[in-house]
Amino acid sequence: MKPFVYMIQSESDMPYCDLPDEHNDIILLTWKKPSDRKGAIYYPQSTWNEGRNRLLKEAVSRNAEYLYYIFLDGDCLVKEDGELARALNIKLCGNPFRTFEKYLLEWEPAVGYSRYSWQYEKPGAEVNLGYNFDALFNAFHREAISFLLPYYTGYDCESWLYSQHIINHLTALLYNSHRIQFNVITTRNANRKSYAHRKKYWTLPATFLMNAVTSDLKLRMKIQDANSILPLPGNPEKKKGSYRIPETFLRNHFNSNHPLIRYRGLEQEKPPAVYRGEQPRTAVCISGRCIGLDQTHQTIRECLLDQIGDHDVFMFVPRDSNSHLAALLNPTVIRIEDDPPLNEGPLINGVNCRLKTGVQPYLQQLYGLKQCNRMRIEHEKRKGIHYDRIIRCRPDLMFVKPLDNLSLLDLSYVHVPDFHAYDGINDRFAVGCTEHMNIYMNKLDEFHDYVTDWFKYRGDALAVSAEMFTSGQLRNHGIPVRPYPFRFNRARDNKIKNDVPGDQ
Repeated sequence: MKPFVYMIQSESDMPYCDLPDEHNDIILLTWKKPSDRKGAIYYPQSTWNEGRNRLLKEAVSRNAEYLYYIFLDGDCLVKEDGELARALNIKLCGNPFRTFEKYLLEWEPAVGYSRYSWQYEKPGAEVNLGYNFDALFNAFHREAISFLLPYYTGYDCESWLYSQHIINHLTALLYNSHRIQFNVITTRNANRKSYAHRKKYWTLPATFLMNAVTSDLKLRMKIQDANSILPLPGNPEKKKGSYRIPETFLRNHFNSNHPLIRYRGLEQEKPPAVYRGEQPRTAVCISGRCIGLDQTHQTIRECLLDQIGDHDVFMFVPRDSNSHLAALLNPTVIRIEDDPPLNEGPLINGVNCRLKTGVQPYLQQLYGLKQCNRMRIEHEKRKGIHYDRIIRCRPDLMFVKPLDNLSLLDLSYVHVPDFHAYDGINDRFAVGCTEHMNIYMNKLDEFHDYVTDWFKYRGDALAVSAEMFTSGQLRNHGIPVRPYPFRFNRARDNKIKNDVPGDQ
């Protein structure tokens, strides 16, 4: 049995010539182009988290009983700190990977990691605890992976940083004295490349995890300083017992219905299912006030409707002085009606929820989505047809270029614009399969519970915006989301509001 398996994610090839050894196996995954290395995995268009989970799945499937599962990014510079070693009278191996392995065998932590510039370092210490630590070079004990891993992909559309942030908090809750930094091993990024998505609303993943914890265990989390590097009280300790988390412990401390807890286990990782039929039949659901549609209708037709083949347009429009403009899109089915007063239930902003938007106007928007989707379902039943793809669109969108690659989209994801996501995902436009978009379009049914639950566990949590709620609602259903360069501006008061990112 080999004690170590290195799981490396790289652009195109194996970057570490001094890594191979008789005591380790190496699994390489590339995402930019295939590698010539025997057994390498090619996973194009994958997120960082999807790549790591694919590597883990491969390693676990080998049934090799590795002691440590070690993740390593392809742009990592790993070195031994000779100066610190001399000061501590420590004999180094001359190879940083062998020294790292020596520390793993000596301390046998739940999670072992290297020293990185921004992490907490206890001056002159051989090892120390930390709180948040970088994902660049981490080793997970085989008994700890069943709960810490796989990496959570529910935030991939927003930030690839959040998955490690969740792991950092989890290790604080479960393994505080056994997540150990080895200070004589240093790492840094070779080129300082950024993740594709790196938003830093740190309270989002922290509050998300906090909502999964049902006991006082949550008090160990640094919720007031969610990105802190300072360790909790305690000292580094060598392994004393098993790192496996008993089912009784999980039941007593975690909400089994929370999406993060449901996600535990590799069996949740399913390969994407690309739509492989003929040209998909598409329902375009447009809801909202038609102010500005006299300016936008031509681009909606030319850049969207003319690009998608077989389609029907469904419009649900509030009655006002602009509702007659809906006829410009020649909808298949249209409903124009007065805005009904909607029940806000017990929601009192600042008392039992925190909202960035007015409750009634946002409920009206969600009501329009739901009614438009209901019209689509009724039309399907009446005509005996089925739509493969649903597009959610607003009447005020002024497209600046054709959406000519929609047929290539993997419909196992909901695809949303890659800009103006703020603290969630852009909610102005979306494309997905019928199953997923049914959930997206019925957000109204879950709004009250979502905002009160978010506030219940942390009264000073970030205020819920439309973007945050849209992201959170899909995450609660385990629906994966992908950003896509849809490009449009918005018509506002006879003017065009320029929203298109600077890359266009």
